[in-house]
Order: sequence, then C-alpha cells, then structure tokens
Amino acid sequence: MSHCQITLSVNAGVALHLGAMRVWSDALHDRRVVGFSTVTPERWNILQAHPDFASPDLLFFTHCHPDHYSRALTEQVIAQNPQVALVLPEQEFDRQLVLAGPSSHLTLEGLHMDFMRLTHEGAQYREVPHYGCILEYDGFRVLIAGDCAVADPQLRDFIGNRPIDLALLNFPWVTLRKGRHFIEQAIRPEHLVVYHLPFSHDDRWGYRDAAVKGAGQLQGVPDVRLLLEPFQREILT
Repeated sequence: MSHCQITLSVNAGVALHLGAMRVWSDALHDRRVVGFSTVTPERWNILQAHPDFASPDLLFFTHCHPDHYSRALTEQVIAQNPQVALVLPEQEFDRQLVLAGPSSHLTLEGLHMDFMRLTHEGAQYREVPHYGCILEYDGFRVLIAGDCAVADPQLRDFIGNRPIDLALLNFPWVTLRKGRHFIEQAIRPEHLVVYHLPFSHDDRWGYRDAAVKGAGQLQGVPDVRLLLEPFQREILT
C-alpha cells in the first residue's frame, strides 16, 4: 500500500491521503490572484465530485490569504461534512483549532500534526499569521511549509533532526539557489513535491518553465515532482 497520495486542487491546494486519513491543505480558494490560478466554478464542480476530495477528515489552512483560503467554499465543505476537523490561524468558525503562539499540536485518529509559526515570504507579509506543519502517520512524515520565506532559519529549527519523507514546497524553493541549498542541506526529503504554480493559461511570468529548470538542478533528492495540472494525482510508495 502506498504511504501517501497527493491530488492538486489549485496553487498550493492539495488533498493528502495518509493511510486512512484524508487531509486537505489550502485546497479551497476562489479569488484569482494575477499570475496564478484559482478554484473557478467549473473546477469547484469537478472537485465536489472527485473521489480524491471525498469525505475529508481535516481541513488545514496555512494562512488566510485569498489564494489559499475561501470562507465561502470552506462553509460548503463543512456543511457537507459536519464532522470534519478544521485548523487555521485566524478565528473564522466556532468549531475550529485556532493556531496561535509559536507552536501547536493536534492528534487525530493516529495522525500527529505539529504546527509552527513561520515567517511569510515578502516583507509586506511578515506579520501575517502563517503556520507550517509536519504531519506524521504510521512513521511517514510530511512537511507543509506554506508560503514560508525561502530558507527561513525557523524552518530548520522546526524540522530539527526529524527525517522528512515528503516535503511540499512552493516553486521559489527550487528556482532560487538558496532554496535548493536549504532543501539539500536542511530538509533532505525522500520525496519533494513542488507546487503553487499557475496553470499554463495563467502563467504570465514563466514560473512553470523556471520551476522545471530549477528542479532539475537539485542534488541529493531521490524523487522530485511538480504539480502542474488541475487534479493531478501523485502516489508515493
């Protein structure tokens, strides 16, 4: 049986299947940011019928920027899945875990989640409540760094000595030399999935080609994959 299945919604939105647990991370947003893509009404209809996005156990949002989070879509998912757990760093719903302070922890039916506040990329966003996460299920660890500043020393501290089986990182981590060095030296993942890329018709600045090129320059990472297409599915064994 595979350790993990990943299915892209849009940008940095994914559905993760870890054993019996189904976790959505930053999967629900509907406001398009220039140069990126979003969950259009057509994609929303597909997502609601897609088997990889059925019956989530947990909705996690690294932060509440509009290219990562939509309250309206989240409300719809909660209405359809009233038992789903909800984790985000701002108080949006009565029944949720509010991420606050430097770190938090959650255990849910064998899934262990450590959260740490990390600096958002870009000086103008430094004060945005933003959290990375390390999920562990049956000994398999997944790092979700969100929009963490590339090569942020706080992320090195968060990882510590824990081996990372899968790292989910935004594309600037592979297009920038300091990001590639940090991946090789501090994260050292067995699998790397690169995302937060626009679909081809929204790619105004050539991010997709730059990410492919940067990923090809990584050293020492056994498996590197890019999420480039709507509802792309990757299975890690």
